[in-house]
Amino acid sequence: MAYYVIARGTGLIVTDGKNRTQTYKTFASARATRTRLCNKSGWSAGELSIVDTKTYKPNMVTRKNLMSGIEYQEDVNTPLCCSPASETFWSM
Repeated sequence: MAYYVIARGTGLIVTDGKNRTQTYKTFASARATRTRLCNKSGWSAGELSIVDTKTYKPNMVTRKNLMSGIEYQEDVNTPLCCSPASETFWSM
């Protein structure tokens, strides 16, 4: 079983600068990351939540394709370089 640390309300997966991984193997390691984020990055404990990867359902946002202008649904955690709504995607 694995866990995510997510921001409540937005559903963004949050990581600290020390660990670049998005999933944590144990609840204790996810809780330690949440504590580290609260102490050093200015988050409060109420803003962050720990969720099991099996029950996590990402929020979808509506974005507009930069080239065609067609609106589409995209996961909120999609990196900018992988999103057709960004100039970075089309310049590669």
